[in-house]
Amino acid sequence: MDAPQNVITSEVIGQSLPYEGYMELVREAVAQGKTTGLEQSNFLAQLTKDNLAIMERTYQTPLLPDLVELVQALPRPQIWLVLTEGWCGDAAVHVPVLAAIAEQSANLELRTILRSEQPGVMDAYLTNSGKSIPKLIALNAQTLQPLGTWGPRPEVLQQYVLDLKQQELPMPEFIKKALQYSEDNNGEALQAELLHLLPHWIRASVA
Repeated sequence: MDAPQNVITSEVIGQSLPYEGYMELVREAVAQGKTTGLEQSNFLAQLTKDNLAIMERTYQTPLLPDLVELVQALPRPQIWLVLTEGWCGDAAVHVPVLAAIAEQSANLELRTILRSEQPGVMDAYLTNSGKSIPKLIALNAQTLQPLGTWGPRPEVLQQYVLDLKQQELPMPEFIKKALQYSEDNNGEALQAELLHLLPHWIRASVA
């Protein structure tokens, strides 16, 4: 079922942060021994600290030339609104890559909102009834009409995580293995999926 069109309002966009602002928020949280958002624990704070180094690495991920060419040729401005949190490993791996892609085009702007602070948006964009992040919502920048979504992870990584869950590993080991698999992929699966999805979003933006 499609999310209601009025879930993402100009007020929501106004409360969002550009990627640089999100990174500053994560760094500030780490400096204070915390995580982002309303949910706080020592475990989440440690994950956020670990994720900061990952985010700085994945921001340097090589971009596919075909994808860069596609975003540079966007006919209408888009906003990529991303639900995220500093403690989320999948967000640490993929949100910096999304930001780097968005920076390639004057017609593409990436904005971030925190899952815990925007429950209405999160509840409208569940994955298999779960509040999985990161969740990218592509929007027509002028109308805020949703064009499509991506997330929380590429299908090949999603399948790996589902298989990993069957092993019933301790949570720290599960997170470590899932994160390593995602890092090893180096943004390739994400970019391949965006190459497939973006033409659909472009068509929706000009319809």
